[in-house]
Parts: sequence; C-alpha cells; structure tokens
Amino acid sequence: MRFLYSLTICFLTVGGSLWGQIDGYVFLFEEGQQIPAPLAEVYWEGSEIGTTTDENGYFQIQKPAKFNRLSARFTGFETMTKVIISRKGSTNFVLIPKQSELDEVSVEGSALATQVNVQAAGLHYEINTKELRKAACCNLAESFETNASIDVSFSDAITGTKQIEMLGLAGKYALIQRENVPFARALNSQDGMAFIPGPFIQSIQVTKGLSSVINGFESLTGQINVEYFKPETGPKLALNIFGNAGARNEVNLMIRDHWKDDAKAHNTTMLHYSSIPFAQDRNNDGFADISTGRQLNGMHRTHYTFGDSWEGQVGISLVDNLREGGQIDYLESEDSGNWGFRSSDQRFELFGKTGYVFQEEQLRTLGTIYSFNRQSRSSNFGDRVLNFEQSSFYLNTILHDFIGNLEHQFKTGLSFQADIITEEARHQRQLSPAYLHNRTELVPGAFFEYNYIEGDIFSLVLGARADYNSFFEQLYFSPRLQAKYQLSRNTTLRLSGGRGQRSPNRLAENVRVFASSRNLVFSDEYTNPEVAWNSGFSWSQNIIINDFLLRWNTDIFYTWFESKVVLDLDYDPLQAYVLNRSGSQSLSILSQLDYTFKDKLDLRLAYKYLRSEEVFLEGRDLNYGIPLNRAFFNAAYTFYEDWKIDGTLNWFGQKRLPKTSLSPVEFQQAGESPSFFTVNAQVNYTHKRFEFFAGVDNLLNFRQENPIVNSQNPFDPYFDSNFVWGPIFGRNLYLGMYFIIE
Repeated sequence: MRFLYSLTICFLTVGGSLWGQIDGYVFLFEEGQQIPAPLAEVYWEGSEIGTTTDENGYFQIQKPAKFNRLSARFTGFETMTKVIISRKGSTNFVLIPKQSELDEVSVEGSALATQVNVQAAGLHYEINTKELRKAACCNLAESFETNASIDVSFSDAITGTKQIEMLGLAGKYALIQRENVPFARALNSQDGMAFIPGPFIQSIQVTKGLSSVINGFESLTGQINVEYFKPETGPKLALNIFGNAGARNEVNLMIRDHWKDDAKAHNTTMLHYSSIPFAQDRNNDGFADISTGRQLNGMHRTHYTFGDSWEGQVGISLVDNLREGGQIDYLESEDSGNWGFRSSDQRFELFGKTGYVFQEEQLRTLGTIYSFNRQSRSSNFGDRVLNFEQSSFYLNTILHDFIGNLEHQFKTGLSFQADIITEEARHQRQLSPAYLHNRTELVPGAFFEYNYIEGDIFSLVLGARADYNSFFEQLYFSPRLQAKYQLSRNTTLRLSGGRGQRSPNRLAENVRVFASSRNLVFSDEYTNPEVAWNSGFSWSQNIIINDFLLRWNTDIFYTWFESKVVLDLDYDPLQAYVLNRSGSQSLSILSQLDYTFKDKLDLRLAYKYLRSEEVFLEGRDLNYGIPLNRAFFNAAYTFYEDWKIDGTLNWFGQKRLPKTSLSPVEFQQAGESPSFFTVNAQVNYTHKRFEFFAGVDNLLNFRQENPIVNSQNPFDPYFDSNFVWGPIFGRNLYLGMYFIIE
C-alpha cells in the first residue's frame, strides 16, 4: 500500500488555500561524510515557490495546500524529492553525487546495508542486498548471520532444521511474509524460511514488536517481510552458484522475460535447486552431522497494469523438499535396520494482488491480497511416522484514505483466513494413530488503523482488529499502538504495544521430540489459541564522530502470554509434555552501534540481554537454548573498489538445557551450556557482471562434541538429540558466484 500511496501523491494535487511552513537541512554525501550544502535549491515541484539554503544548509519554505512534492538540488548531485503531507514540520535531505561522476561500486556503497526506517512509527529495520551479500545467504533462515536482532540456531542434532529467535522467542511468534502475503505459518512455520532462496531476496523489512493490524492477528513478537526482485526493475538475468565443504551445492536462476520497460505486463521466473548428496560424521558418533537431501523450488509471477488506475500481480510457486538424516549406516542403506530420519514436503501456492487508485480522489486507494496454498509432509523418525496436511486460503482488502487533510490518514478493511489442517502420529507397525488432530478454522476479520503524521517530528498509529475464530468459537479483539517522536534532529523515541494471537499446531511445532526416544504427552486439551501482549520502547541516537555518523539504537521489549503452548522436557527424561500455560514471558534488551567511515569501513557492535521464561510442570524457569547474554561484532571493509571483506564475531552466553537428574548417571547432562565464540568471514570480488565470493563459517572450528545422548543405542530409552547448544559440523568453507545482467 505504501507504493500505491506514493504513486497517488505523485500524480494527484489537492485544492485549498491553507499555508504552512516546512524547514530542515540539506546535506551533501561525499567520501562517506554528510556536509552542509550552502545555497542548495529547495522548491515545490510544479510551482514557482522555492528558496535556497544558508551557509549551514538550513532552509525554511512555505507549504501550499496544492503542492506536496518538495525537492532539493545542488550542482553535481542527484536531485532528491520527498512527499510532504503535513502543513508544518521538519525534513532533511542527503544528496549523493550524480551517477555520471561515480562508478557503480561507490554508488552502491553510499547506501546503508541495514538501517532504521526513520519515517516509521514502529521500530522497522531495512536490510538490503549489501547486507545480504556479506554472508552466504542460501535461504531466509540464513539471512540474519550479520544481524543482531534475530538469532539463528538448530532445533536438534539430527533434522538440520534451522530456526530463528526474535525477542527471546521462537520464530513462529513473528509474522513472516513474502511481499505482505503470509508465508511461514501453520505447518510451514518450522521449515518455511528454508523455502525462500536467498539470492531472490532484494530486501527484508524487520519490525520489532507487534506489527500493523492490517497484516493480521498472528504477529506476537514482530514481523519479517521479504521483498523479491521485481519483474519491472529486477535483473534481466541472474545466476548464482554455491558450494561448501558440508557437501551443499546450489544453483539459482532468475529470468525477467519481458525486457521492455514500458510494457503493460512484466514477468519473472525464479528457479532453485540445492542438494546435499552425502553425509559426513566429523565427531564420530555414528550420526550425520548435517542432514542430506535436495530441494526443487520454482516461482513465476506477472505484474500488470490496466490504464492509469489498475495494477496487480499474480503468481504461482512450487516446492519439493526432501531431507534425510540419522545414522550413517541408515543413509547408506535404509533397509539396514538402523535409526534414520526422513521428511518429504510438497507445497503449491497461487497468490496475487490487485490495486486501484481513485484518480478523482487524493490519496484514496483500494487493494486486495489473496493466496491459496496446499502443503503435505510425511516424516519418519526411527520407527515413528508423522503425516501432515494443510490447505489454506487468505484474503485481505485494504482501503487507504484520509480525514480532513493528509495529516490524518486511515486504513480499513476486511480479511479472511481459512485453514484445514491434519496432524497424525503413529508407530510404524501400527495402523491406528497414536495422535490425530483435524482442524477446520475459519477466521473472518475486520480492522481499522488511524495514522497521524506531523512531518518528521511525530507520528502515531492506532489500530484495532476483531476476528472470529470458528474452531474456538470466540471473537478476539486485538488493539495495537505505535508512536514516534523526534526529540531533536539526531534523537528519536518510539513506543509500541498491543495484543496478538495465533493457533498452534501442537504436533508439527514439536517434532524435535521425535529425534529422541521420548514419548510425546499432551497434558491439556486444545481449547485456546496462544495469546500474548507485547510492549516496547526504543531510542535512536545519531552522533557525529570525526565528521562521520555513529548510529546508536537501543530497544527494550517485554512479551507476556495469556496462553502459550509449552514443551516440558524437565519433568521426566522419558517423556515430553505439551502443556497449555499462562504466564510465560520474555524480556529483550538490545543496544547496537553502527559506524561508517569514509564509505569504506562499516562497524557494528551489539549486546543483547534475553530473559525468556516458561511455566513448566514444576514451575517457572528459563526457556531452553536461549542465552541470557549475547554479544556481536561485525566489520566490513571495501578496498580497491571491487574487493570487499567481511568478518563477524559472535559470543553466546550460557544457555539452559533440559534437566536430567532422573536419568542414569551415564546419561546425565550439564544443566547449562558453556559460553562460546564463533567467527565467520567472507571475501567478495566484483568484475563487470560477475561477483565471486569465498568464505568460512565457524573459522575457529568450535564444536559441541557430544550433541546426542546415548547415540550408540538410538532405539533404547534415554536416546535424545535435544541438547544442542552449539555448532556440530565445525569449520565450513564455501565458494560461490553471481552473474547478473541488469
């Protein structure tokens, strides 16, 4: 909708005779520095109203009601234009040198790899390809290696499932979307991020805290929205090849098949293939350190326009994914009688969007987002079989308009989410299931969001939605608030809070239990969704050091659950209890410094405190695998214009592990992990249309020596792979390349 909003403002004008005043500064970005631009021109496009800046780059200009596009220009620099919707306030311009005076590398380098969206009322991080190219981002789950807000870890020592954690809670509590279409949710919440290939990602928007009510009710800790390269502006051809010492090989191909910029329809086809053809056992415990398998992934979509008012897109995606793990002898021969793991996914999705701009009305737009998907998964863990089926339909209609003037905007609409889900668990030699859950869930909803914008100084978003859940037969109300206040030109404060809920899939979200000999016990009836309240505060400060900008961001978020599904591995080492409890909570504090020196050196230093607590059978305790303390340092340096080097140092504090005091002595484990460091590094070289990269994950070769308990007897009691707290594979070298025709 932001795109439609910008498009509308660009072409529509408003009547009226009210005047206001806008002020601010114009800066020039040269050699990594922002310097004042004296005598820069500032003017309203399409009018004769303009002014020039003083020796400090400061300007004041009247705001006529009829014109909304404010531009700044300076000889030798690109003109910059902003849409100004308020009658008073402040805004700043940072002009970059013209393209003809810069080579391609230096232009790209002027953009920050990760930055806070200064206009947003909530805490929104924008991550672009510059950040994503710092590491081997094979898929979305691996795209946060250089990001301190989101942690990545393995769920267990066998399946190879990578999971993210945000605000001290599992990734399933964040709303994960692909271009504002819900994607990694329901059965897809565990593995869905592995179905988004990294080379197709143009940018990622991360919202910490509850997201807008427009996007639904399932955001409890934040939102991750992935933007793919667009059919209109993406590369005409992009090829990516990757391989590493863990035997992973990957090929990604993207083709824009209509290369005319003025065409009414643009198409993009994206194809992905990856595989790990053989297993390795570096720690000699008889189990594969990394699961083998392969993935086929394809998507085709078309963007189209009709006249001046209609635009939209329609697309289709297909995923076929296979993963295998377990004992090496099993992987060599599945009939060997050894313990093995196998999981097969097939997913189909049809999705689309339409947008209509009311040419006779200022700002008013109407948009529709829809998606239908079907997914099936069959898994084997030793002699236990799991089967899952899901069919989902999503529809969201959004009207964007204003009240009185453009300072008071609103978005409202209707939504509908339908899920038909089956979860089944049984023993291989039994026909009747040990667990069977069928759920048909229809959730119609309505929402309204008010947005007050006072220039760059203050913005407020107040939203509420009501959703009726047919499975729980209850109406749920979700209020949400986001507010931003710019205390000074370099200091911004943000506040957020509200409520969200989601329907858990108690079997699919706890499959890690089956990578052990534990029995899964459902202690409570499935009568409630997971419901949480989240509140947050953030402070952003810009500091000039040696004429270069230091960005300091600190945020605090607290999440409290009215109802939460809890996995208890403490009470009995032979059982895993699935509980529905009230009172689980998480406190997250992150402080991060970003400093860019002469557009050559980027430094990032962060510290994070996480206290995530669950209510177990024996009372409240820390959550498994979440470090209380976490530190992070990243350095990226560009030299000789076409060479880049990047390094990341991670420190993980102690993590709580499941209790084992009731296990035999030989199977007892420490109650918490040791703290440890990891180092990742990568070098990139760009030559014309090629970009080559080589790197290493876990340079120090740190490994958790015995991640699997009783690995010699996987069919006996006390076999358990749920004690993973660190890397298993060790040092992993990789190579890759990009070939791009713009």
